[in-house]
Amino acid sequence: MTVIAATARHRGPASWVLSAVLLGVATMILPSLVAEWSSAGRVAVAGLVETVSVGFERWMSSGAAAPAAPLSDAVTFWAVFHFTKAALAIALLYALVGVGRQVWERAVRAGTLLPRAAWIAAGVLGASLPVLVLLIVVANVQGAVAPLSSVMSFLPIGTSPEVVTVRAELAAGVYGPVTSALVADFRTYHAALVVCLSVVIVGLGASVAWMLVRRARAPRDRRLVRRSLASAAVALTLLAGALGLILLANLSTVLDTAPALAGFFDSGGA
Repeated sequence: MTVIAATARHRGPASWVLSAVLLGVATMILPSLVAEWSSAGRVAVAGLVETVSVGFERWMSSGAAAPAAPLSDAVTFWAVFHFTKAALAIALLYALVGVGRQVWERAVRAGTLLPRAAWIAAGVLGASLPVLVLLIVVANVQGAVAPLSSVMSFLPIGTSPEVVTVRAELAAGVYGPVTSALVADFRTYHAALVVCLSVVIVGLGASVAWMLVRRARAPRDRRLVRRSLASAAVALTLLAGALGLILLANLSTVLDTAPALAGFFDSGGA
């Protein structure tokens, strides 16, 4: 671990950027390929709408508590897709943090105004990328935990007899096996997001605290360092607040799941 950490510290900006680019491409391309390989060709992203539609119709007809093929195949396929994408996105996030660290160090060490301004501009322009990738990580962890609810977004929501039945059961509060399974998984789906956001918000709070301590310890003449740390702390605090609102909205769904699921079916999906 020490050797890995030392190697990471001595990598230059170019190697970090190259790693981020390669991981970004892999995050977009590999998940579907891995998922299709894992399904042995039974399921493909291009055919998910039809697979889910046919599978849901058969599930409702069977009255079973758990879906069978082809919907079960689609659920497994989608779980592999989300797990792969989450793993790659975590690696991408690590690479982007490495890029940010390199940009920060070069901005601090720049001897003249022009190079310093260029590094700062690069940091500002790229600051949204780690946030975007963090949201991708959270969304895919959520999908991996509750792939049934996630893959249901491919279900064409219309006036099919199966959808009408689910709507009626949700409105009456009397659930059959399929609707009960959907409600339970939808609750898990939103609970996973609540847990993920809680972890992220705690991490952001720790980062803000670390930045404020570093700012307090920085010499008064290091104005760039102090201003940058203060600005980053404010930005992360605002981000944590926004994520907190999303957490509360999803927590309300966990506590009262049926209306949210009914809204899903009434509005045409996620």
